[in-house]
Amino acid sequence: IVDIGAMQAAHVRTNRRAPVQICSVQTLERRELPPATVVIVDEAHVYAGVISKWMQARPDLVFIGLSATPGRAGMADEWQDLIVSVTTRDLIEAGYLSQYTVYAPTTPDLSNVKIVAGEYQAKGAAEVMAQSGLVGDILQNYVLHGEDRPTLGFAVNVAHAKRMAEEFTAAGIPSAFVEARTDTLEREAIQNAFTRGEIRVIWSVRTMAAGVDLPISGIIDAAPTRSAMLHQQKIGRGLRKNPGTEDLKVWDHAGNTLRLGFVHELDWSTLPGGKREVVKVERKQPLPKECGECHFLMEPKVKECPCCGAARKVPNGYVETADGELVPLNAETGRAKVPTAVKQEWYGCLLGYAAERGYAQGWAYHKFYEKFGIYPASQFKKIQKIPTPEVRSWIKSRAIAAAKAREARRAS
Repeated sequence: IVDIGAMQAAHVRTNRRAPVQICSVQTLERRELPPATVVIVDEAHVYAGVISKWMQARPDLVFIGLSATPGRAGMADEWQDLIVSVTTRDLIEAGYLSQYTVYAPTTPDLSNVKIVAGEYQAKGAAEVMAQSGLVGDILQNYVLHGEDRPTLGFAVNVAHAKRMAEEFTAAGIPSAFVEARTDTLEREAIQNAFTRGEIRVIWSVRTMAAGVDLPISGIIDAAPTRSAMLHQQKIGRGLRKNPGTEDLKVWDHAGNTLRLGFVHELDWSTLPGGKREVVKVERKQPLPKECGECHFLMEPKVKECPCCGAARKVPNGYVETADGELVPLNAETGRAKVPTAVKQEWYGCLLGYAAERGYAQGWAYHKFYEKFGIYPASQFKKIQKIPTPEVRSWIKSRAIAAAKAREARRAS
């Protein structure tokens, strides 16, 4: 169709005679409603008073709503029928959307956060997520496991998003912060820098949860929600395929996947009724389970982790938490059993790193103890090796932890 007009002042496509007109709901609110016979509403899950009133005033018109997340309470009172043409699972299996994996490195305690209008109270959730320990966990997890992926980060509020961007940048991970008041030119510059790889992580609250098409292969979710719509929208930013981003990793520090489920299993087959303020969508599928070894989130009935092969149940239920790195404990020794060959590999890499930096071999000796809780005995050979990315990331994470500890001591 080429004969399309835009209902916007001084727009190059302004043509009141065109049979098809495109406009925003803001324009409709300020103008006389056009003499349409068919109205197509994009993002129909977003409530628009002018559309709702138009429906009530003109029941003779045909309204067609489009939405990937038709979960807003009250939609059943506005729309007569729902046609599901394709699901997220269908699109992933057909290769149109990325395969994705979800990890739960940390899960916040939200038991004392109030529920307001069906959602976590922003102030209470912000207090939980802004705790220094959790902020450190989020940063160190990305340092260790982020693989330098181009990533979107979602925070609870503006202050939280800004702080996370500052923390990541200070740790050598170029990051930016976008909010609703960020002007168009600045936002475009940030997105262009992200596409070029100059910025690795963009932090926002909800600004980047919709209408974003960037080469994303990582999502850091640090914003708890009870809304299945918002949950799907955030993860969905990374499901679009772009060259180099054919798979997605999600680090869910908010517990949203454990609470609401995998986004490809969310049920959008029934339009919800009820009050418009209610945001929770009732689940019909069992919730995913977290692997006690690698924190991969797996299907609820899986007995063995498909990521690391570990049995689903963590032995004795013990887990050690140290600066965001979770390690299953062995009942006898109190630490996870690590093969000697792995320890030898690490010792060689630590020696190689010390040689690169001009450190004494004693540095590697003490770092080995910091990692494994024992000093390298005589059976470990002093053979230098090129440090692996995993070893380099761990060294960097320890440097960050040490810097934060010094900062905390100065503050106290």
